[in-house]
Parts: sequence; C-alpha cells; structure tokens
Amino acid sequence: MARLVLRIDFGDERYIGHGRIELLELIGKHGSILKAAKAMNMSYKRAWYLVDDFSACFSEPLIVRQHGCKGGGSAALTDFGREVVARYRRMELNARKAIKDDIVALRRHVPTTGGKGGTKS
Repeated sequence: MARLVLRIDFGDERYIGHGRIELLELIGKHGSILKAAKAMNMSYKRAWYLVDDFSACFSEPLIVRQHGCKGGGSAALTDFGREVVARYRRMELNARKAIKDDIVALRRHVPTTGGKGGTKS
C-alpha cells in the first residue's frame, strides 16, 4: 500500500510533519500531554519535547497547559493549534488528490508479494 507522508519545512529545523500533527490531535482529544503520549507509545518527556519544539516554530502558541491540577495537569489546543491541524490535514488531502493518478500508475509496478524489483548491479 502506498501512502503520502507530508512534511513542510520552514528551515532552521522548523517543520510540520505527520507525527507532530498526530500528537496535537491526541492532546486535543485527551486533554493531556501524558495521555496523548501514551496513545502514541511515546514517553511523556519525548512528547513534552516535541510539543515545545513544534510550538517554537510559530509566533502563537499551539496549546495551553494547566499545571498542578488534582490528578495532574491538563492541556488543550488553542484556536491557532486547531487551525494548524486543520490546515495540515487539508494540505494532506489536496496532495493525495493531486498525485492519485501517479500513485495508481506506480503501484502497477510494485510486486504484491513483498519481493524487491529492480535490476542487480
């Protein structure tokens, strides 16, 4: 199965990618960085790092955090965070539509049994 993985680079190690968007979506769904990290089989520390790194790409915050609540902290997407997710998913959908015919044409040449094609050198 072929799939498109979209990454938008802004330079200087700033980018939007599938994993970062998925993490934001899960934070929005669960209301927690910890729960989002668990859903992605990722450490809490790694999730914090990714959120901070991703947030540093923009002049507006992607999430708001509340520390020290009973039972732990919480997190929610900002309006801008929801916009980033929506725009990424829209770009992904538009890119899939744009390359659909090319993917179909290329898949015709991909073996169905995991064998590797090509020529030997």
